[in-house]
Amino acid sequence: MPHPTIALAAALGLACAGRASAAPATCSAHADGERPHLVELYTSEGCSSCPPAERWLSTLRDKPGYAPLEFHVDYWDSADWHDPYSDARYTARQKAAAAHALRGRIYTPQVYVDGRAWKNWPKAPPPQPPDARGVPLTLELEVGDTVHARTRTTAADGGEYRAYVAVTENGLANAITGGENRGETLAHDHVVRAFAGPFPPGEADAELALPAGVQREHAHVVAFVQDARNGDVVQVVRVPLAQCGR
Repeated sequence: MPHPTIALAAALGLACAGRASAAPATCSAHADGERPHLVELYTSEGCSSCPPAERWLSTLRDKPGYAPLEFHVDYWDSADWHDPYSDARYTARQKAAAAHALRGRIYTPQVYVDGRAWKNWPKAPPPQPPDARGVPLTLELEVGDTVHARTRTTAADGGEYRAYVAVTENGLANAITGGENRGETLAHDHVVRAFAGPFPPGEADAELALPAGVQREHAHVVAFVQDARNGDVVQVVRVPLAQCGR
C-alpha cells in the first residue's frame, strides 16, 4: 500500500510519509531553487563571550530563510568544565572553514554565513536570504532509533561539491559549575547533536546516532552542499524531525 504524502513546504518540495510503528518513519526534501542561508556559530559553554552570540542565533529560530547550526568546539574544555555538546570534529570543521579565509584564525564566538566569515552579528540583523539558485539537493530520511540520511546531489558545472548532514536540537539549557561561565545557566538553540560528511557528489548514505535524551519535537535535520574549492555553501534543506513521525 502506498504511504500518504503530505506537502510541508512548497519551496523545498518537502514531504513526509507515515508508516506503521514497527518501521522507521520517512521524510524527504528537495531543493533546486532559491536556498536559505546556512548560519554556523562556533561556540563553547566554557567561553564567557559566547552567550550573546548564542542569544543572537536563537533569534533565527522562527525566521524563514535561515538554517542555523551551533557547533560546540572542544578547545575550551578543561578540568573545570567540559562542554557536553563539544566535539573535536566541530573544531576540525572550524579550522577547515578558517583555512578558506585570508588569516585563517579560529576563535569563539565565530560566525560563518554560507561558508564565509561574518563579523557583523552584534551590530546588524542577519543578511537577507540569497537570490542565487543553488545546486539540486535531495534529502531522504528514515527515522528510528537512529537517523538514516541519504543525500543526492547533481550539478552540471563540475564543481567540487560535498554534502553534509546535521541533527540539531533547540531548547537546551545547562547550569554551569566551572570555568568562565561558572554560576550561569546557559540556554542553547540549534545545537549540533550529530554530524556526518563530507560526502562526494552523487548519492551518499549516513547513519546518525541520536544522543540519549534528544527531544525529537525540538530537533531538525539540516543537509547542505559546500564547494570544496572555496567553502561556499551552494544549497541547504532543513527538515523538522517531528514531521517524520515515530
